[in-house]
Amino acid sequence: MVQNEHTQRLNQVLDLSWDIFKSQFINGRHEINKEAPFQHHFADIINKVGNLYCLTREDAFYTDLETKFSNLKFENKHKYIDITCEFYKKSKCAIELKFKKESQGAQDHGRIDIFQDLEAVELACREVFDIGKLYVITDSKPYVNQSIRGVGTIFPTHNGYKTIPNLPYISTSKGREDITIRFENEYEFNWEEIQGYYFLSITVRKKSN
Repeated sequence: MVQNEHTQRLNQVLDLSWDIFKSQFINGRHEINKEAPFQHHFADIINKVGNLYCLTREDAFYTDLETKFSNLKFENKHKYIDITCEFYKKSKCAIELKFKKESQGAQDHGRIDIFQDLEAVELACREVFDIGKLYVITDSKPYVNQSIRGVGTIFPTHNGYKTIPNLPYISTSKGREDITIRFENEYEFNWEEIQGYYFLSITVRKKSN
């Protein structure tokens, strides 16, 4: 049975949507070679699945792109959450996406971006949202394999890594100085490999009072 409790149901919606998106991505249903089409097509799937998960006449499901989160700024700019979705007035989710191709290079900055997005989702859940998700797709092995030196040891994204609560992750990377990231909770990087691509899903949950 579909969960009646709305946050649990919302998590079911996102898990199923992610499975559908990965399957469509691998089978080439849409041409996705950068973050914008990833955002567009994934949001469309979430919206369709979410509406199927409306169980009563009172249920309403909404999905939005680029939602301004006024309580959060990065580098003195307002943060926009990539996708937000909700069972109206019942439970809402903040979603951040990253799409990193091997051809793009810049894995050092990419790791910092991933940490910043995860922090943003955690902060959003602390302030407004009931659940958060970070989704990453890459064909670049440096994100998945453990580093022995450099930025990959400061911002580790390798498979099996667990973030350390309250530890300051401090950037010394050129062009990304003065970035410090802290997490309240522990998050584990569990990458899934499918036909040369690596997929990551991390869930953030609102702390109960």
